Amino acid sequence: MVEAFVFINTEIGAEDEVMEALVKMPEVKEAMIVYGPYDLVVKISTDTAENLRKLISEKIRKLPKIKSTTTLIIAKSIVK
Repeated sequence: MVEAFVFINTEIGAEDEVMEALVKMPEVKEAMIVYGPYDLVVKISTDTAENLRKLISEKIRKLPKIKSTTTLIIAKSIVK
């Protein structure tokens, strides 16, 4: 299992529209509109690193109104 957080910048005012498109993807586990340097934070999960790459490059980054993304791959996590 490969998990990552994707930080997304959208066009001004497009946060809700982009979030609606993202949550339709089965790999998207959480999507949050945030304040700060990014507009959205999305937690994604795939079975392989290659599928993670394809998801980000071929699906997420190609959504209309997404300006940029930054991805952090989770190395280890503890969930309480």
